[in-house]
This record gives sequence, C-alpha cells and structure tokens, in this order.
Amino acid sequence: MANLPMFLTLISLLPFLCYSFSPENPTDRRILVVLDDIGLKSSHSIFFKSLQTRGLELDFKLADDPKISLQRYGQYLYDGLILFSPTTERFGGSLDLGAILDFVDSGHDLIITTDASASGLIRSIATDCGVDFDEDPSAMVIDHTSYAVSDTEGDHTLIASDDFIQSDVILGSTTIEAPVLYKGIGHSLNSANSLVLKVLSASPSAYSADPNSKLSSPPLLTGLAISLVSVVQARNNARIMISGSLEMFSNRYSGAQKAGSSNRYEKSGNEQFVTELSKWIFHERGHLKVGDFTT
Repeated sequence: MANLPMFLTLISLLPFLCYSFSPENPTDRRILVVLDDIGLKSSHSIFFKSLQTRGLELDFKLADDPKISLQRYGQYLYDGLILFSPTTERFGGSLDLGAILDFVDSGHDLIITTDASASGLIRSIATDCGVDFDEDPSAMVIDHTSYAVSDTEGDHTLIASDDFIQSDVILGSTTIEAPVLYKGIGHSLNSANSLVLKVLSASPSAYSADPNSKLSSPPLLTGLAISLVSVVQARNNARIMISGSLEMFSNRYSGAQKAGSSNRYEKSGNEQFVTELSKWIFHERGHLKVGDFTT
C-alpha cells in the first residue's frame, strides 16, 4: 500500500482523450472537391470561400478528370472529399465507389450532395454510408404546409425547414434563427446503422413524390421519416454529411419566409447552417484531442 500514492500520481499525469470544442482552425488540410459542372465553383462560391478562409486548401476537379485520384504510392493526398457531382455515373481516374469507401474507412471525411438528378453511383455511395434516397428517380420532397413563400409558389418543392438537431457540438452555439431553404430529394436512415443522425428534418406534412404527377398511391416516404440532411460519426472518427439538395449550398437563396409564419428574414439560414455543419465535419469542433488530466 506504500506505493499507492505514487501510483495515483503517475496515473494523474497520463494524457487522455477528451472532447474538445476548440475554435482553433485546422492547418495543412487538403480537401478534394469533385464537380460535375465547373459553373458550381462560382454558383457555390460563398460555401467554398468559407472553407478556404478557415484554412482548408481546396483542390477542384471535374468528375471526369482522367487523372483524379485520392492517393499516390499508397499515401492519401487529401484529408476530406466533397462530392458536388450528383449526375456522375462514373468518375475519372482511379476514383470509384470502392476508393471512396476505402477513403472513409481510413478515417477521412466526406460530404455527399445530390438532387433530383441523382445518379445510381451517388445513390450507392449514400446507401453504403447508411441512408437510402427515395427509389423513385422523379421524386422530390414536397410540403404544402412548410414551403417557402415566394412570388410564384409553384409546386411547393422549395421548402423552408427549421427542424434542426439540438446539438451545439454539431451546429454551434449560435441559434440559427432563419429557416433553411431546401429543394431536392429526401432520404431515410438505415435502421441497421446506429451511427447516422438527422441534422435537418422535414416537417410532419412533407412527403416524397413526383411533383409533376398526381398521386396514384400513398407515398412511401413521408413526414418525420424524411431526413433532408444527415451525418455519420464513424467509429474510426471519420465524419460524413449527406444532403439531398445541392442548391442548399448555393449563393442563390437570400430572403426567407415560411408559409404560415409572419416572420420574414432578410437572409435564409442556409449559409450559417452549411458553414457550422462543415466545421463539425472537418473536425474544427467537437473532435477528440489529447489533453492533460489534472485533479
């Protein structure tokens, strides 16, 4: 028992893993951004600029670039991958489904975005990450109650969602006041994957269907079962974001008003939402960090 105080002292000096919500920006982090249209570089420039100003180095490649690759000589060239290529059926170079899954399995981060033109390849990547998009290729999320008010209301496929995950770790401590404007497709979470979380959900009145056709049968994906944006925290610490709306990241949405609400916002919640969520995805917040234990 005489050695017990010394043993406890040694234990107290050991570093351990703890949650650290550090505002420090990562350095020397390279992100591969794969586009199916070079115009996305300008139409989504606000999002890309927010990443660059936080110290991330972006390497833009077209999806069919024959030299595209995640690694060289067995070493990964990037820390993260952003897929802004919803229509791509086949990537160029050595990038394919297997390479992307190996990248994530090696602890790297991934953002997948798509829309109503989602290819089979993009759907397969999302499925392997734990979510399933509506199988109907013509389906979009429709909401006749929580749609975005505009001069031309149309088919109510531009929805206004403010059903955010309640987590300062994932979305930051500053409340997102304005709704996020979302136009795209919905997905459900794979019940067998306990690591997937909804970050932005549809309202109880939403459903997934072809907006250009009358419903002949009840839609399979409805209400709170619809996730608009989901994330995965893998056991190897890799993080994944899955969004069914590429437009959500664009520069186009300014003012926002939700149907049935008298609140009119000069700016939608889109920029704040995707910025804060990307901070979590790329480990700028809520990451494990070695620290010293003190009593």
